[in-house]
Amino acid sequence: MTPKTKLQELFAHAADSARNMFLDSGEVLPMWHAVTKDGENMLIATPWNSDEEKHFAERGLRQMFQVHGVQRYVFISEVWMAQARSFEEVNTGPRPSEHPDRREALFLAAEDRAGNAISGHFFILRPEHGKPTLSPLHMDDFDGKVGRFTGMLSNG
Repeated sequence: MTPKTKLQELFAHAADSARNMFLDSGEVLPMWHAVTKDGENMLIATPWNSDEEKHFAERGLRQMFQVHGVQRYVFISEVWMAQARSFEEVNTGPRPSEHPDRREALFLAAEDRAGNAISGHFFILRPEHGKPTLSPLHMDDFDGKVGRFTGMLSNG
């Protein structure tokens, strides 16, 4: 059996922790678990209420990661997901939060300085009666990096 990389270990730990937090409280605030070059673990909560606040969080985190020499991180957030039928729909269709076939999920994305990336999600299941729960973890099978919070360890 091939040993897990440090990024895979961080992702697995974050997935277990996020699942436990969600099952305990029914929600998870957007947060980051970053590991510095000295092995220091930084846990950073980044709640936001608007796209502008997301922009400020992104800029601040990029600077913080550079200053502290972050080597790898995992981002955890509740998100809306929607399956697009075409690339055109991705670019012209509604945002996932406004899509008629949206699904709520708990998303995790991990990256390291070597350019490796892992992502996956739990679908959030909210029954009519009872506490919300999560589906099994679904690992994403693509390696394309897109979005505001990807490439956070680059200088760009």
